[in-house]
Amino acid sequence: MHSPTRLFHLHFNTPDVSHAEAELDAHGLPPYQRFGQVDGEFHSLDASDPVPDGFRLRLQNAQRGYVNVTIAPGRRPHFDHLGLCTSDFDAICDRANEAGWSVRDRDGRRTFVMTPWGFRVELHRDGSDVEADLGSWDDARFERVELAVSDPDAEDEFRAVFGEIPGLVFRQDTDDDGVRVPRFELGGSAFSAGETVESTSFL
Repeated sequence: MHSPTRLFHLHFNTPDVSHAEAELDAHGLPPYQRFGQVDGEFHSLDASDPVPDGFRLRLQNAQRGYVNVTIAPGRRPHFDHLGLCTSDFDAICDRANEAGWSVRDRDGRRTFVMTPWGFRVELHRDGSDVEADLGSWDDARFERVELAVSDPDAEDEFRAVFGEIPGLVFRQDTDDDGVRVPRFELGGSAFSAGETVESTSFL
């Protein structure tokens, strides 16, 4: 890992979480954890744990190595946010504020930077609990993630705040449905031949 800022997380909403889980597993990203409630009480379940009666799913993760893909129930397929780990945490938050972007819960467990393009960026310091829960970068990582945005200036403005992020590729998209991640590619020793995941395959 040579870059100060690395992509580790993508979060999607979908009406069919079970289908998404099966498709991600088929692409080499096995179920990892589920989070939800039973009668208003929060529950965190490992993938192998039995699901209690009345469990209302809030979100679930698929994870391998330094790759975490979260799926949450939603009325329509939708890309919600991406997540970064960085040694430039304070500088990024300062640049986001200078750009007029909202930075939420800067001193909390999950900091979110609100971009102007309808998606958020979840930001973690190097060595955080969230990063410590990840596996090895060498085992699995995002090799390439396509971010389709209609604004032609989005890439330059994004990089002015976050800097260079290996594997994150911007694509201008004239679609009016907002920002999308149409596909991502996985690399590392677990994906020595590479693995391309089309978002339409699981959303």
